[in-house]
Amino acid sequence: MQKILKKSQQYLSIFSIIGFLIFGSQCAYFNTYYNAEQYFKEGQKELKKVQEGQISAQAKKNFNIAIDKANKVLANYPDSRWTDNALYIIAMSNYFKMDYSTSRRNFEEYFAKYPASGLRSQAEIWYGRCLWKLGERELALHQLNRSGQNVKDNDIKAEIYSAIAELYQSSNQLDSARQYYKKTTKISTDPEIAAKAQYNIAEIDLLQNDMELAVKDLKAVSKYAPSKELKDRMQVLLTRIYREAGMYAKARELINTKLNDVANENIWGDLEYQLGLIYLAEQDYESASLRFSQITEKYSGKPVSAQAYYQLGLLNMKYFHDYEKAQKSFSMVARENKTSEFVFDAKNKELEIKRYFSIRKNLEKAWKDAEPFDLSLRGIADSNDVALEDDARPEDLKKAIEYHEQEKRKDADTTAIFNKYYQSLYEIGELYYFNFEQSDSAFNYFNKINKSQYFNSFQDKSLYALYYIFDEIGDSVKSSAYLDTLRFLYPDSPYLAFIEKREAVLPSEEMQARQLFWDAEKWLDSNVDSAITVFNSVYRQYPATYYAEKSVLNIAWIYHHKYYDLDNAIKWYKIFLDEYPESENISLVKPVHNNLAGIYTAMNAPPADTTKSVSTEDSFLEEKT
Repeated sequence: MQKILKKSQQYLSIFSIIGFLIFGSQCAYFNTYYNAEQYFKEGQKELKKVQEGQISAQAKKNFNIAIDKANKVLANYPDSRWTDNALYIIAMSNYFKMDYSTSRRNFEEYFAKYPASGLRSQAEIWYGRCLWKLGERELALHQLNRSGQNVKDNDIKAEIYSAIAELYQSSNQLDSARQYYKKTTKISTDPEIAAKAQYNIAEIDLLQNDMELAVKDLKAVSKYAPSKELKDRMQVLLTRIYREAGMYAKARELINTKLNDVANENIWGDLEYQLGLIYLAEQDYESASLRFSQITEKYSGKPVSAQAYYQLGLLNMKYFHDYEKAQKSFSMVARENKTSEFVFDAKNKELEIKRYFSIRKNLEKAWKDAEPFDLSLRGIADSNDVALEDDARPEDLKKAIEYHEQEKRKDADTTAIFNKYYQSLYEIGELYYFNFEQSDSAFNYFNKINKSQYFNSFQDKSLYALYYIFDEIGDSVKSSAYLDTLRFLYPDSPYLAFIEKREAVLPSEEMQARQLFWDAEKWLDSNVDSAITVFNSVYRQYPATYYAEKSVLNIAWIYHHKYYDLDNAIKWYKIFLDEYPESENISLVKPVHNNLAGIYTAMNAPPADTTKSVSTEDSFLEEKT
């Protein structure tokens, strides 16, 4: 992608220089276009600082200004030679802002108005990418394949093949991606594009668990004279291949060799990270923790530090059970690298641990309220047992009724107290099982509910949870035993109906919401747009559930940190604040929303017009705006 960006810049600069030499006397409209081009280039520079598929607030601001100035060219100077370049800048800027619908309309207008533009080949590549982003995959592939057939230049054709391969790889169609990467290597005369394509082939081999072929294809990258940056990435990928193949000794040998060579200083952090992952694979958790801690100290502020903090969070959560340390480690991921692949999961886990502490506090309070009652020996006088003679006096009958009502109120209060207690037990059990992956602890909490006999409205739910735990690990004897108990004690339970795939309306609809929520999480790595759609379904269908609250926060977070879509981030944070004012996360979300709202106000303030004349001598010197 960076190569295509570079070519786009080259084409823009060439046409700008030619046009400027011809129309040097008409500086006013050229200056407007020149400013648009400069802001567009600044936006591209900002893009290189983050991972592909993401955009920073500064980059978005630069693209907005580029669009504004390019629109002035189209509006004020419609007959100038810069109009096709200006519309191309608008289309590309909207693409990088992830406003794909607008970008599509821009490109289609560009093709209609300027069929012979020198930028058309590049525009067709980005138009195909735009269609893919909009979910029109077949149309995108048709567009790119048609462009490939019409283009005579092999380098442009190689870029088209590479774009097709990237689209296939992004949707996990790895065989098709490999095919087009191979086509790229065969026809490209640009060693950088060919080397990158060959490297991607090796990555696909690794994803398909063909370690021998991965090593072979990775070594083949060298014949294309890869850049220093790609050579470094090759070394890291090779250690990863050895690690995932279980060849730990070979991986260690390679890592130690590279760590002792100062020429590899740029990748020392990545190599040490691979070493930490080897310790994890060997279940040497102490050594892994020590290595990841050293990485956070030695490479503070770098992407690898964020990765190490994430692994430390997992270690403390799953193996050392130190939830305070885990929470702190997860909170550091975004601080070290806001574009890290682990930021989203780390934030979720940080909130899960925060919720764990909150539930523990609720549990302690609930037990303090329930403790005065002796669950095993306590008996409650049943008002129905109060005997009255047929000829009882009215005053005796009145006393009996008052006693009956008093006992009913006591019973209701006691039931409410124990409901809070069982609710906290169940929620902690869920966290242990689904979030902390500690099935033994989860079993203890669910079984504690199951064994409690008094004021227990959660027993059928706990029996379902116990059935689920043993069914998941394939222990049919125990799962059947809990299912039989559930069937015997609660034949009308909605949880039993759910297991037997009968129509069921579950209390608070938590189970359906939870299942949808899990489905959404599965899409996060492969199709974020689908994840947003499913999270939105949770919110729309089950707004009163805990998972709806969590879904709204996830949508806001995705727009904020993954898509850098300021408008939608503000919108969904506002929905969270309005819909869930009692949430334990309200104090975290409110300042984030207010900060983004302030940024939005500042960005949309009318920019000062700093346009100035540009002389023929210094028109391409650094712009001082």
